[in-house]
Order: sequence, then C-alpha cells, then structure tokens
Amino acid sequence: MPGGYHNRFIDIDLARETFDIGEADRELQDRFLGGKGLGLALLCTIDRSEDPLDPGNPLIFLTGPLTGSTITTSNRSCVVTRSPLTGGFLDSHAGGHSGTGIKLSGYDYAVIRGKASSPVYLKISRDGAQFSGASSLWGKGCFETESTLKQKNPKGTVMSVGPAGENLVRYACINTELYRQYGRGGAGAVMGSKNLKAVVFEGDEKVRYHDAARFRGLSKQVTKDIVAHPVRELRVEYGTTMWVRKGHEEGGFLPTSNWRKGRFDGYENITSEVYTKDFQWQAKGCHNCVIQCSKLARYDGKEIEGPEYETAAYLGSNCELDDPKDLLIANELCDDLGLDSISTGGNISFIMEAAERGLLSPEENEWIKFGSGEAIHRLIKMIAAREGIGNTMAEGTRKASKQVGNNSEYFAMQIAGMELSGVNPMGCYSHALALTTSDFASHTRVWTATDEMAGNLDFDMLPRYIAKQQDEKNVKNCVIVCDFFMLPHDRLAPMIEAATGLPTTTEGMFDIGERIHSLARLYNLRTGRTHKDDTLPERMFTEPILSNMMKGRVIDRDFFEGQLQEYYKLRGWDEEGKPMKETLERLNVEKF
Repeated sequence: MPGGYHNRFIDIDLARETFDIGEADRELQDRFLGGKGLGLALLCTIDRSEDPLDPGNPLIFLTGPLTGSTITTSNRSCVVTRSPLTGGFLDSHAGGHSGTGIKLSGYDYAVIRGKASSPVYLKISRDGAQFSGASSLWGKGCFETESTLKQKNPKGTVMSVGPAGENLVRYACINTELYRQYGRGGAGAVMGSKNLKAVVFEGDEKVRYHDAARFRGLSKQVTKDIVAHPVRELRVEYGTTMWVRKGHEEGGFLPTSNWRKGRFDGYENITSEVYTKDFQWQAKGCHNCVIQCSKLARYDGKEIEGPEYETAAYLGSNCELDDPKDLLIANELCDDLGLDSISTGGNISFIMEAAERGLLSPEENEWIKFGSGEAIHRLIKMIAAREGIGNTMAEGTRKASKQVGNNSEYFAMQIAGMELSGVNPMGCYSHALALTTSDFASHTRVWTATDEMAGNLDFDMLPRYIAKQQDEKNVKNCVIVCDFFMLPHDRLAPMIEAATGLPTTTEGMFDIGERIHSLARLYNLRTGRTHKDDTLPERMFTEPILSNMMKGRVIDRDFFEGQLQEYYKLRGWDEEGKPMKETLERLNVEKF
C-alpha cells in the first residue's frame, strides 16, 4: 500500500474560527512530492492576496514523505507563503523537531487563512484545531512564548513569532525549538499579520511506509555513510562558522563593511576556534540527526545556540563587529525578537554606511557606527519595535533605500528585495548567477563556494551547473532533507520509492525539480518580478573591491548578462525570463 503520507490536511480559517480536515490530493503529491513543491502548487491555487500582508495570503506548514522518519536530517519542515520582503514566492525551512511535530499531529500539511479579530494561538491535533486567546503573550519574545506554551503542552511542538512578527517587520521569522527558525523572507510578518502568535502541533500519529523493511535498511546505510563522511567530522567540530575562516583566507568572499571590502581584520575573533575555546562550544543537532552541526555557546551563565556562519558574516564582518560576545548577544536578540539575522545584518550594514555618508539625522550619523556592538544591539531592538530609524529598516533595504534617498539604492545590497546571503560574488563569481536565478536570493538554493574554491567549475558550463544544482535542491526541499544531507542525489530515489511506493528514478527527480523551478518563476512573474530584477546590486558592476584577494575586482556586466540569457534558454524561458508555453506543457504545469 502507499506510504510516507497521512494523506490528510487541515485547512484553518482564523477569521471564522473554523477548520476543515480533507484528504490530500495524491496526484499533486506524485507530481510535487511534498514540502516546497506541494506548497508552491497550493499557493498558486489558493493565494488571493493583493499584498503579502493581506488576510488572503495563506500560511502553509508542510512536511515531506521522508519527514519524521529514521533518515538522518529528515526531521525538517517548511512554511510556504507569499513573501512580504520580495512580494513573491517564499518557502522557508526549519529543523529541530518541527517536521516530526507536524507529522505526529496527523497531517501532511496545514493551511492557515484569514486574520483573527484578536491575538490567538492554535493547537493542532488529529481531532482538529483549537483556538485560544494569546493577548497575554502578545509583545513577548519567542523564548518566553515557547516556554509558556510548552508548560501547557509538554508534548507539543511550538512555532511562534516575536515582537518583530507582531510589528510586521518584513523579514521577521518564525521560531521553533528556541533556536530554529523559518528564517528568510518574512514568514513571521505574515503570521503576525494574521494576529497569530503561535501554533502548537501535538499528537502521536505515526506514518506507515510502503516497504518498511527496505526503508529501514536504506536508513541504516545512510546513517552509516554519513557518520563515515569526512565533511560530517568538520561540521561536528567547527559547525557552519568554519566558513568565516574559509571565506576570508581561502575564498576571499567574506562580506565586510557592507560588501565594500574583501578583508576583515578582526575575522579571527569570530571563528569557530574562538567560540570553542572561550565560550565552551558544544555540538548539538536536530532531532535524530547524526551531523550535530549546531553549537551551544555559554556566556554570563546563559546558553545560546550560535552563531551560524551567515549570522557571523552579516552581524559580524559585514558590520565590522569583531567582539565574539557582542555577536552572540546580537544572535540571541534576533532569535528572541523573531528576526532573520541575515536580513537584519544586511539592513544594519546598509544604515551604517548611510550614517557614514552623513545621510541620516545628525544624531544618527553620530551613534550608528561600523564595529559598534552597542549600536548593533540597539538597532536590532529598534527594528523589532519599529522605533525611529528602525521603522525604516524594518521595510528591508530595497524600500529603506527609497526612504533614505540620496542614491542610497546603490549600496542597498539586495536582489529582488532579498538581502544577499553571506558569499560575496566578487570573490565567488558562481554565486552571482546562483543568487540572481533563484526563486529568491538565498544561499540555501545553491551553494557553489565549495566547488569554486576547489577549482571544480567550468565557467563556460556554469548556467547548466546552476540549473542542475537548483533542481537537485528543489527535490531535497520537497522530501524534506537538510542542506547538509551530504550523500549523492541518487541516494534519495530508492528512499522515496520505499517510503511512498511511487516508482522513482534520479531522472524523474530532476524533472520534479525543474517543474518546481519554472512554476516558482511563473508565480514570481505574476506577483511583479521582471527580468530587471535578475541582476546584482550596482556596486558589484562598478565599484572595485578595496582589499584582500578580490582587490580591484568588479563583475563584467556583459559576461553576466550573457550567462543569464544562456540560463534562460536552458530553462525554456524567453529573453525576459518568462517560461514559454511549450515548457509549461512539457512540465505539466500549464494549468497554473
């Protein structure tokens, strides 16, 4: 019999305080598997929003066919919605116990629509949805909110927003397990716009598998192979923050001083080695994961997870902050207030450069300084509360630069509204094409730095390489496994087949990945993205980098545009980046 799914979903209307439980569409599951792909198909069908913060924009929590299983790295989930930061498609993923928690509640996904008349939280179980008042939690941080709700629901998995989500900061995140986030793109603002403070998933509904014996055997072999993998050992010892040293010393792509420099003199102070020595870093991982890539730091009698590489790059080097404790405090503030640390760091480095140029008020020009931990902490709080200059920054750099004016769009480091992730394309060119062709500009779509540093890329073949990597990642985000599932892509097919009973090949998985990418493109075009958005910040074409191995470098605009057009052709899109009719028919998404 088919497996891997409950074949049930719950559809919740906050305005009416009602819910419906339905049978999942098996044909959609076969075409999109789950997670990102299924969420995208649902969003294309049910989104009725004029604006991402309208009640008509659904918030969808999803799992995949491997979620909650014994496959290491599979205990993840995703949330799909329309991004208030970019205006387009958003899928944001979290680890911890999130995926298992949703699956145990008895559903493959939960759709949340409408807006409650006052703050509420939801408790979702096999029997349906329970609506409870959350006025006493409104204004509280994510840590206190989760602690309160866990006391009431000790077996539940809590997803919550902090003050940033309540105040509709366009890059507010959704927190779970205290230190896990549906991080990028503003899903927390969508949740806050619905007066939804938190969701608690609870239950003990196990999933059956089509061929349970085969699935167990595959799972054991995956665990064995990942434990033996040399990259796993590096992640256990150094975590993702190992990329601070690698990005500075080997790659030359560590973002510094709002992307103006290729060298950060204080980089050694925010490396994995310092946090291990001075903050008693301890390996920690998501539920049932042997990689243990997270790190638990200790300071002033407290424990906090982090910082991850992107946080260290954006709130550290890109803001010229070299104090490891101040960086940990910034990390903790973002987690508790419910802010994406990448976009937060991008907005702070932008406003620091604006202050350096004298574009703010005299008082702001004076206290907002690169390298100041005090300024960074103050700005994080102001963003979450939308106070003073924080109200401008809460809009994201694309909109904030229009308010600051004085040609500040030039140094607003974003693509289609999304602040760049922490790899400077002037030190890692392949990342330029990866960011601009993704459905939103995130390093989680394609990580090219490892292959480029190793000299494994043929730049004439770069568009094809990027497209293949994107399709591969799309499938991972459907089933759902972590970015750090480090085994070859063809290892997924037999696991999907054993779990679901759906005949699965590696070629078939790439077809699914391609289908998702063109459908996401179609949705983004429908919500306002154009070919003009498929580009880099102007600074990267015109302003030579100031130091390190990238010194004097800019990106050749004509070469970049040529590769972009080649990528469009490979995708079956026209010169403006619009999927052609025959492409949509071939991918079986023309009805969308």
